[in-house]
Amino acid sequence: MRNNVFKDLLVLDFTQSLAGPYCTMLMANNGARVIKIERIDGGDLLRGAAPFDPEDNISLFWASVNSNKESCVLDLKNPDDLIIIKNIIKKADVVVENFRPGVMDRLGLGYKDVCAIKPDIVYTSISGFGHTGPLAKMPGFDLVGQGISGMMTVNGDLEKDEGRVGFPIGDITSGMWAYMATITGLCHRFMTGEPSYCDISMLDGLFAMLPAEVLNYTKANKLAHPSGNHDPCSTPFGVIKTSDGAIIVAVLGGKLWVSFCEAIGRTNLINHDLFKTSELRLLHRADLSAIVRPIIKTKTTQEWVNIFTNAGVPNGLVNNIKDTCELPQIEAREMLVHSGKYTVAGNPIKIEFNGKILCEYNPPEKLGQSTAKIKTEFK
Repeated sequence: MRNNVFKDLLVLDFTQSLAGPYCTMLMANNGARVIKIERIDGGDLLRGAAPFDPEDNISLFWASVNSNKESCVLDLKNPDDLIIIKNIIKKADVVVENFRPGVMDRLGLGYKDVCAIKPDIVYTSISGFGHTGPLAKMPGFDLVGQGISGMMTVNGDLEKDEGRVGFPIGDITSGMWAYMATITGLCHRFMTGEPSYCDISMLDGLFAMLPAEVLNYTKANKLAHPSGNHDPCSTPFGVIKTSDGAIIVAVLGGKLWVSFCEAIGRTNLINHDLFKTSELRLLHRADLSAIVRPIIKTKTTQEWVNIFTNAGVPNGLVNNIKDTCELPQIEAREMLVHSGKYTVAGNPIKIEFNGKILCEYNPPEKLGQSTAKIKTEFK
């Protein structure tokens, strides 16, 4: 899904790897023209990351976040190429970069340098720890961010150690925060005509995703712990094994507790001394689990889906990626779209214009595919 909200915006993209390209992909998927500047010695580092397309050895990881961009190979230390870059800046609305703090300044392309060329620029920097503070110069990697932010200590199994979130959540959310910051900066520019500098830190973003855990510590001096596949604030609320798989049930509050007990045929539990309130159920989670798990194990996942749905108990499946890709809901929401020969995750931002959603995806370009065109346009 490509909305054309930003069809008149020009984004100069100096990013590579995942966080920065995810941000600029969101800009591109919503209509912005994104010129992606790539290194002369191989381009974006993510181009070398597995897995690879067996047909042409292109990185599928890279292709997943680089649709709708123009690839331009330039040497940031070459004076002639710098002239091209500065000519692009003169017409650009947004610059996005994710080098280590200080690199763009040394290249003469830092925020102040760019403002001197384009006074109303929105300049977004993405890094592991931001451009201020004692960790500013430290390289940022997703797993490191998950660990330092505290996120790993609330993720994982109840009986085991803390665990990594199973996808690069730090990189992806850094790109999302950067996108939101860039849009905020553009709104400021539209209202005031002033430039904006957006300093996005992976650590900040991950930490901001733990609001309840932070307040529980700062106010009550309590530390959150891994709760596995179960909600730490209510029970039964989590993944329970069935005879042929697993189902998610979400029982929150007294009304759903009654419905759940009726659905599993154990109305005697409703006012049980150990389980009659949410607080008691949490306190005696293990005792309740010992009763509920064997019951759920007696039927198939689909049988329980039917039973809980009819009873009004929120429930869901534990899908793998294949299952989700084949969901009719995914098709209905146009969340799988074609990008050349690839089928990629679609745009979750659905914005209607005159009653219809505009849709178009261009395939990720080969390294330097648009270099000649861009050099001619901005010479």
